Amino acid sequence: MRYSILCIACLAAASVLAEEPVRHKPDRFYPGAEIQDVYRVRLDRGDLLLESIMELIEQYNIQDGAVLTAAGSLQECTYHGVVTLADKPQQKFTTVREAMEILNINGIIAEGEPHLHMTLSTPKGAFGGHLEKGCKVLYRAELTIAKFKGTPLTRKPNAQGVPVLRGKYPTGARGEQR
Repeated sequence: MRYSILCIACLAAASVLAEEPVRHKPDRFYPGAEIQDVYRVRLDRGDLLLESIMELIEQYNIQDGAVLTAAGSLQECTYHGVVTLADKPQQKFTTVREAMEILNINGIIAEGEPHLHMTLSTPKGAFGGHLEKGCKVLYRAELTIAKFKGTPLTRKPNAQGVPVLRGKYPTGARGEQR
């Protein structure tokens, strides 16, 4: 009986929520991209992770896309993350030299420039941040990268100097170019 009442309450809440329109700020929402191609990549021992991704981006002219996922292992990695809540971000760079598992890498490619974050683990725990050059594959790394078409993006600094996504061209509500 309790289960039935709970299910009815959940369904009622879901129908109310479904009626509420999603409101997006037009300068932060970029609809309309389509996947043009998908690349699955294998990197081997000693390959440099970010450098290999950048080489693929250049080779296949991926101006607008995303790194969807990755798995594998690293023997050395440099990453950075923010270390303050202040308006102007401060970064801390960290280099780790030991066996690490890649739990995930993802991010957006705009104007051929990747902005990628990763999660790694060692027996001591998990950590992550913004992927930097110089990360070396231990045994292998496997990635899936998508190339988009339809709504190219760029990055422009905001008031704090942080490069943020912007539509390359003005778009309407459905992503059509004006």
